[in-house]
Order: sequence, then structure tokens, then C-alpha cells
Amino acid sequence: MNTRRIDIAAPSGSELSVLFRVNPRAKRLILRVDPKTQSPVVTAPSPRHYKAAEKFVQSKAGWIENQICRQPDVITLEPGIEIPVSGEMHLLTQSGARGRTRQIEGTPPQLDSPGADITYSDRVLRYLKMKAREALNERVDVHAERLAVDPVKITIRDTRSRWGSCSSKGHLNFSWRLILAPPQILDYVAAHEVAHLIEMNHSDDFWALVEKSYGPHKNARNWLKQNGRLLHAYGSSGSAGG
Repeated sequence: MNTRRIDIAAPSGSELSVLFRVNPRAKRLILRVDPKTQSPVVTAPSPRHYKAAEKFVQSKAGWIENQICRQPDVITLEPGIEIPVSGEMHLLTQSGARGRTRQIEGTPPQLDSPGADITYSDRVLRYLKMKAREALNERVDVHAERLAVDPVKITIRDTRSRWGSCSSKGHLNFSWRLILAPPQILDYVAAHEVAHLIEMNHSDDFWALVEKSYGPHKNARNWLKQNGRLLHAYGSSGSAGG
């Protein structure tokens, strides 16, 4: 995948550097701000679209600057920071040199991870991914039984453009960041993807399946629209695999 950069001036006078990326599967120019790097990216079907992408990006300079300003600051996973776990704020602590990462009840509750400083964020991230897998496996099983379907595989990833996905082969993929959200939000995404095992679209029939298994879902959808951006700020610098 070929990459170049397009440098433009923002309305405020600051300089913006936009990554030009080629993806043959793209059917048109696509402009977005990567929530992980907080950098603007324009994707084109082929290298010959570079000039068109340059004009397109220049016409969107105000939008790009606004989106970058809206990106939350990266919240690193380090002792003393508070992060949500299942929607409840936990204080990150480091109690000693040895022991397992664990949650400790209290006021406030803690997520404690003993061990070396250099691997602290990765240990916390691995724990959160483990908890996400446990919670999603449980809720997928519930919704699969309700809708009489059988998922082939469940994968936990750090997806950026969607909270979950379903392949035609019956593979379900979920963002580990759902464990940061309240349980009913994670449950909604689980129901949403399980329903896709029957309806690979967003038709009325699909939403009827989601409502049958999960119940009214408008509040959960709105919560993700309003709060999803912040969830992507937590642990953005972590390096643990999923």
C-alpha cells in the first residue's frame, strides 16, 4: 500500500499534513482522522488520484482542523490515571513487584497491576482484553441461543471504524474497548453482531432481530455515538496484541 503526504494550510494558519494512502478496494476518495494517531488520512483507489486528492483535501481544510481539535487527548494506561471498566471509573494502581493484574473493590475501585514499570500499560491492556473476551463470549452465547444461531469464531481486536463486525463465514469481531463501556452497551453490540448472522444488512428485518434479542436499542446506539470517541483515547499508546 503506497503512501505519500499532502501538506495544506488550515483556516487558522497552522499547517496540516495529510497522509495519502492508496487502497485498490476504495471506490472513491475517503477522508478521515485516524482516532489512534489523530492524523488526517485520505484514501484513494490508485496513485493517479493524487492530484484529485490534493484538491479534495484542500477543500476540506476547515473540516480537518475541526476534527483534529475534537479528538480527545490520549489517556495512557499508567498508575494514578482513572479509566472506566464496565462503565465504572477505576483508579490504576501498582501495588508491588509481583502479582496478577486484578480489580479491587473500594472507593474508588482499583485496577491494580503489580510488576515492572516498563510493561505496566501492556499488562493492563492484556487484562482489559481478557475481560472483554469473557464478557463478549458470555453475551454472544446468550443472543446466539435466543436467535438460534451458532457463531463460528469470536475475535477481540482494536478496531477503529466499528465496534463489531460479522463475516459471511460466521466470524464475529469486537473492539476490546467495549469493556470500558457500561455492560448494556457491550450487550447491545453483541446482539447487533449476532443478528448479522441472520441478516447481513441493516434492514427492518435486521433491527427486528436486534430488538427481539436485546430489546429497545436506540439509547445504546446514541450512547456509542456520543461517547465512543472518548473510549478510543484510552490506551492508544499500548502495544499489547489482541
